[in-house]
Amino acid sequence: MSKTRRKSVSLVYNGTEAYSELAPYLEQITYTDSVDESDMISLDLLDRDLKWRNAWIPKNGDVLIPSLTLEDWNYEGEKMTIQCGSFIVDDFGFSSPPARGSINGVSAPVGTGFKGTENTKTWEAATVQLIAAEIAGKYGLELVYEAKDISVAKTEQDKKADSDFLRSICEKYGLGLKVFYNRLVIWDYSVYSARTPVITITPDMCSKWSYRSSMQGTYTGARVSYRNPKTKKTVDVMIGTEGRLYKTNQKADSEADARLIGEAAIRNANRKESTMQLTLPPKFSLMATLTVQLQGFGQMDGKYFIEKVTHQIGRASYNMQASLSRIPDGGAEGAAAPSGTGTGGTYIVQKGDNLWDLSRKFYGTPSRCKDLYNANKDKIEAEAKKHGKTSSNRGYWIWPGMSLNIPS
Repeated sequence: MSKTRRKSVSLVYNGTEAYSELAPYLEQITYTDSVDESDMISLDLLDRDLKWRNAWIPKNGDVLIPSLTLEDWNYEGEKMTIQCGSFIVDDFGFSSPPARGSINGVSAPVGTGFKGTENTKTWEAATVQLIAAEIAGKYGLELVYEAKDISVAKTEQDKKADSDFLRSICEKYGLGLKVFYNRLVIWDYSVYSARTPVITITPDMCSKWSYRSSMQGTYTGARVSYRNPKTKKTVDVMIGTEGRLYKTNQKADSEADARLIGEAAIRNANRKESTMQLTLPPKFSLMATLTVQLQGFGQMDGKYFIEKVTHQIGRASYNMQASLSRIPDGGAEGAAAPSGTGTGGTYIVQKGDNLWDLSRKFYGTPSRCKDLYNANKDKIEAEAKKHGKTSSNRGYWIWPGMSLNIPS
């Protein structure tokens, strides 16, 4: 006889395991794991004994550390646990009749002004990683940086909370930011969207699903300007193609910087062009920032990026909602097509690129990697010397941020 599926919750409240004591009052726990927003925890309560509005009333700043466990869910002997992270209570309320309450927490460093204290500072000759590392260190956070390092000539933090300031820099360059436990995680969307899907999802696995595709708010190209330090003139840089053109007020430091900003702006806008909402039984393999494959949905089949996962745990139920964004076939999520696809344009080198793969991408064959090298020989060799190498080994070494000419 097979064992019955079991779900359980651990809830450490201000350092004390409190779930068993709180369980009689809990109607639902909602945990949201998100890309664009801070992770959230919400406790919906019955307060029939009036404990919560009196002796048990929470305080803003209380610390919640929840975890979720499934046992014998897919097969006998299976045990899976999600560590949800650390949350600070930032909102609570009670009402009557009936006597009910809610406690809401947000993922953030404990006891700090990361989200609330406004700061002013000028950063010069820095990098995104350096700025992130300094802010992380300020709050005792471990920095996990999974992106190419990007130079920042000068940027102003003008009466902004550190979290808002750092997020604005990340958005400018197409990077994601998340606080989880005592880690500050920064990643490159284009790299994360290239990951292998963690699972294939079919319609029979879902109790409900909905798909939406819209051109509104999406773009085919972007125009970004920078000031040439030699000529003192403003130069416009075109990324992608004309059509639905995104015009940003962001000022770049160089042509390479302008391209990074333009590509990030298009990617951020186009991420939500085609979306899928799924409701399904709990699957702990689904987490924000991972990818999945949809199969059996007809023309909606494809690879998707997980934007948000919401867990809803009731007394006798457990459901998940997953919000997905479609990753265009053959490209990073929502990124503009390179301005040169074998037609004499240019391309900014990304982390992990090499001439062999770029030749396959632009010409359909890797055999033209020599053409790419010869068209960019001088700049590739100059970049190699900047990185302390005697040569690039005929294009074996190329570096993120380089602008390559793509010959016809």
